Amino acid sequence: MKKASIIISTIILAFFINTGSVNAQAKNTDEQFFIGKWNLMIYGVPDGDTKIVLNIEKKDDKLTGNLADPVKTDPPMELSGIEVADSTFKATFNAQGMDISLMLKIKDEKNVTGSMMDQFDIKGTKENQ
Repeated sequence: MKKASIIISTIILAFFINTGSVNAQAKNTDEQFFIGKWNLMIYGVPDGDTKIVLNIEKKDDKLTGNLADPVKTDPPMELSGIEVADSTFKATFNAQGMDISLMLKIKDEKNVTGSMMDQFDIKGTKENQ
């Protein structure tokens, strides 16, 4: 009986170790997906539907990024609090003194959907690089 207990414990331990590595691999894959240049359309904002460019990079093993208006010369808005989990990218940025949340979810191999401030819908396409 003791031998069976050891075998079962080993199997359970192996399962948990493999599950952790699968989750780490999924996170890295999701991070890789979001790295690059994205053309986003934000729908329903007070000034009307708005195009914006999202740039995401990985520096020193950490994701960084910014948002830029393609028709204005204003400097890009830096992203903070970037998180990627379960095929979802989350970050915040500061605009006019307000912290604004951004959430994007993988739709397919080149497209995302999401929201800004949980109010305004977003659709986006990754530029070929």
